[in-house]
Amino acid sequence: MQFTIIINQILILFLMILVGYIVRKKGIINQEINEGLSNLLLEVNLPALIISSMTITINPTLITNIKTISFISIIIYLILIIVVTFLMKFLSISKRQKPVLNYFLIFGNVGYMGYPVIDTIYPEHGLFYAVIANLFFNLLMFTYGIYIFTKDNKNNEGISLKNLLNNGLIATVIGFILLFTGWQIPTFINGGLESLGNMTFPLSMLIIGSSLTNINFKTILSNTSLYLLSGLKLLVIPFIILLILKPFNIPKVINDITIILFAMPASASGVIFAEKFDSDYEFASEGVFFTTLLSLFTIPIFVYLITL
Repeated sequence: MQFTIIINQILILFLMILVGYIVRKKGIINQEINEGLSNLLLEVNLPALIISSMTITINPTLITNIKTISFISIIIYLILIIVVTFLMKFLSISKRQKPVLNYFLIFGNVGYMGYPVIDTIYPEHGLFYAVIANLFFNLLMFTYGIYIFTKDNKNNEGISLKNLLNNGLIATVIGFILLFTGWQIPTFINGGLESLGNMTFPLSMLIIGSSLTNINFKTILSNTSLYLLSGLKLLVIPFIILLILKPFNIPKVINDITIILFAMPASASGVIFAEKFDSDYEFASEGVFFTTLLSLFTIPIFVYLITL
């Protein structure tokens, strides 16, 4: 796909973010509605999208690519955890901001933004591979991600099985069963899942745009920690991954999807964890806003680099 076509599709996604921002500012939707839409997206639309994206005919190439992207994702996340943990020892930021920064450098917004961008670049099997790559992400998020926020917290709530068992994970298991058994779900159910799944991308963009309204721009522009977060998250980390993967003979679709997923802005789940575990909630909200805003410019850079 030509670079200009890809950029045009990404701009469409970002236009929907702007629409979400406007309708929230005009009071068409409020915080309660936004939270309801977020729950709908996570509990219904995204699981439906996962199942529908995995109802494809399996072949040897697909199996090889599944193994490749799974292995690459696991290795990169493990290396990233080690490097970020080491880096955090030398950063002079507040105790309440440190777990937020730590979390954001590892976990990106792969669900809300990663999936739509990947589906735009590789509409055939791109979303399927992104879901596979996201398996280890989900496991880490509800284990190591919670550990980041609770390791220095006296009121450590630990890691619960309830956090691990969510509709996204259940949908992935169902998808794998359908994928490897060849079972066919009834046409009307598959059609319903596809329709619900197709709502994910515009809905996620509207939610992101709506979430960006309660931000103090003056506070953001004077916060040097946000510039550090954005530089590392949006430029340094994905560029290093791009350089590391380049010498290896990796299928282009796997190479490109990996780079784009790690070029995503900070994960909105960090805001939820920061609030729940008494970290700097405002800094987390500002981090999601600032990295999402700057990603409008940095994502096209990496899309261009992978098309060279």
